[in-house]
Amino acid sequence: MTLAASTAMALLAATPSFAESHAMAKKGGELTVAIETDVRGFGTIKGGVLGQTGEIVMRTIQEPLLDWDPETNEPQPLLATEWSHNDDQTVWTFKLREGVKFHDGSDFDAEDVAHHYNRILDPENKSRSRTFIASIEKVEAVDPLTVEFHLKHPWQALLPYLATTSMSGPIPAKEAVEADTQNRSPVGTGPFKFVEWASGDRIIVERNPDYWNADEINLDKITFRILPDTQTRFASLRSGEVDVMWTDRGPSIVEAKQDDKLVTLVSEGAGAAVNLLNGKKEPLNHPALRKALAHAWNQDALVKISWQNTRPAVEHPLGPVKDCGDVNYRGFDIAKAKEYIEEWKADTGNTEVPTIVMIHTTTPRGRELGEIYQQTAKAAGIPLELQPVDQSTLVKRVFTNDFDISGWRIADGADMGPQLYAYAMPGSSYNLTGFDDPKLAEVAEQMRVATTREERLDLQCEMVSIMNDDGGILYRGGGRYHAFTTPRVKGVPAPYRGAVDVTRAWIDEQS
Repeated sequence: MTLAASTAMALLAATPSFAESHAMAKKGGELTVAIETDVRGFGTIKGGVLGQTGEIVMRTIQEPLLDWDPETNEPQPLLATEWSHNDDQTVWTFKLREGVKFHDGSDFDAEDVAHHYNRILDPENKSRSRTFIASIEKVEAVDPLTVEFHLKHPWQALLPYLATTSMSGPIPAKEAVEADTQNRSPVGTGPFKFVEWASGDRIIVERNPDYWNADEINLDKITFRILPDTQTRFASLRSGEVDVMWTDRGPSIVEAKQDDKLVTLVSEGAGAAVNLLNGKKEPLNHPALRKALAHAWNQDALVKISWQNTRPAVEHPLGPVKDCGDVNYRGFDIAKAKEYIEEWKADTGNTEVPTIVMIHTTTPRGRELGEIYQQTAKAAGIPLELQPVDQSTLVKRVFTNDFDISGWRIADGADMGPQLYAYAMPGSSYNLTGFDDPKLAEVAEQMRVATTREERLDLQCEMVSIMNDDGGILYRGGGRYHAFTTPRVKGVPAPYRGAVDVTRAWIDEQS
């Protein structure tokens, strides 16, 4: 499989929508984007995870090797211009774009790529991205513009993961990483250069005049305003204080879609919001109690009350790409929940269900989630104590096994296989619920080495079926994403995978 950048761009430029929007774009101006939470950091190791808001900012500063076309579900050239593989698909060779420079003036080359990925793969660094790309054995710089990825086995998810804009994908400058400045002062090859980060308030980037594709970049400056309160973000958009708003709050989405002065951007995808049940410790290490809590969870009520039907109820995180049929989904059923509680009591000798602690974010969305689950669990006879915490604390507690139940998110992706594998496999840093099922591990390994997309998807459905039966991950809405702009903002596509891409945006004051 080999693609040339010139061919791909020629085909893209031939489409009227691309050519017309590019010709109409006006240069200059500033954009203000409202995001919900602060970024944890941009360093692959220290930053840990980005989340959707972090990914929105990251896309302006750093770039992955490949781009991904959500319409065709195929890779496109970016920092790599062409690629090929050996007969058994275990060695992939990538040719890099010439003349690309980092924001600090240093040359982008194969050493930067190899250093980035080998650093993630080194178990000593304890990167949270490592599990997702562990099928890569090593990455070697052949010459300044050629890099080889050596795989442990054929891996269909390689190209999608080289195109991701979460932590494992964007390539930082090797020098900035070694100087230990990347986490707070990121240096990339992207269309905008990092300028300022006032924690809890704003992040500012400015146009990179030396960007390799400078003709496509229109804005002079982008300010990301950190506005945790949804109503504040919405009011700021309406008043013109901000130009773009990301939100997943149902009431705001419904109201904004009815406002003819706003532009709605929406996309369907994979992934899901979820509840994690910690099966690594008592009392949820008992399967009957997990299954009771699974049947006590009312996804449909949350979708209606909190999301206001702006996201779909789902039975798996694969999205519209695959109809899995029956996947052992444990739907809301108080009678079944009570049956499993009796089974738990009989097996353990306990007469009362202990209080289960659920942590959730301090956002309105988090509070609604906790309150709904508290009520339905009580109806089943399970006392649920709610503990609101900030986003950073929640992430830390989940990764350190300091929780009973927590809200969480399975991120969207062009291929959900690496995430399912990470959540399912014993020993994985992302096996947050304690899956330890030999059959699940066997299917996960088969999925990992499958050589066709159809086979991979069938095995992913089988994995989800086993995971649903366990009751450790409960869905609370699938991948449908919304962002809003005003008519003067042009060139912002629908939020693919939930992240708003403002890199090619431009301002039309006449609109």
